[in-house]
Amino acid sequence: MKKMLFTLATILLILSLTWGCKDRNESMQDADQAELENLYQDIEKSAKQFTCENAGEWKYTAIGSKACGGASSYIAYSTKIDESSFLKKVEQYTKLQADFNKKYGVFSDCSLMIQPKGITCDNGKPKFTY
Repeated sequence: MKKMLFTLATILLILSLTWGCKDRNESMQDADQAELENLYQDIEKSAKQFTCENAGEWKYTAIGSKACGGASSYIAYSTKIDESSFLKKVEQYTKLQADFNKKYGVFSDCSLMIQPKGITCDNGKPKFTY
């Protein structure tokens, strides 16, 4: 009887540790995802703080990291912002997304993002040309 109770207790302990680790890992993944989303929103806010009236005052850069490699997208930004600070945040975001992909075994579609050739202004917003 004692052996059966010990075996049952051991099984319950193993199951609770397994479920607990899974919950903790999901919580960590959710926290890491939230950090990525907050940083991206900050980057996007900086990029969109000016109206696009003159396409010559706009540039673009690759942002993010697909699990298969390469950028996840491109983002347009006004040259009126602090470009150095902006590009550092983009670089930080890209590295964090690459680390996230590796850490959590993220899959992607592996399609290549086509790099824009330029930018035009359309109703006050930058629009990529290809």
